[in-house]
Amino acid sequence: MDRVKSSCAGLSGGLISLHMQESSPSMRPLIAVMLLALAGCGAYPHYSDPRLATKINDQYALRDACLAKNAEANLNSSSSATEIARTISLSCQSETNSLIAVSNPYNDPRISAAIERDTQFRATGYVLRARNVGTPD
Repeated sequence: MDRVKSSCAGLSGGLISLHMQESSPSMRPLIAVMLLALAGCGAYPHYSDPRLATKINDQYALRDACLAKNAEANLNSSSSATEIARTISLSCQSETNSLIAVSNPYNDPRISAAIERDTQFRATGYVLRARNVGTPD
């Protein structure tokens, strides 16, 4: 990733120095090529560890699947959406813990708390969506 960043930084530095010079007609194609190359630097994310990113995405998918499944199972409850979401979050705690373990290898409590809040937020969203499925528009 550092190699990609440094090559992009080199391109932008070269582009600035070329732009400051008087551009002749023969330099215009070179400037166009450099602009296209510079635009490609930010087009796609470059992960320093693509395997880890895939594992994290897989754990998010497992957690979200658990939340969605449990939201459907608790559809008939008369409790508030927040209370049901709290129950659903607790039932999917093992998936949330797996997500925290993969995405927070240094056990930063702020990251763990953020993932827990995200789980609660998503659980509430799944409950609200599940309740609105059967209502007419």
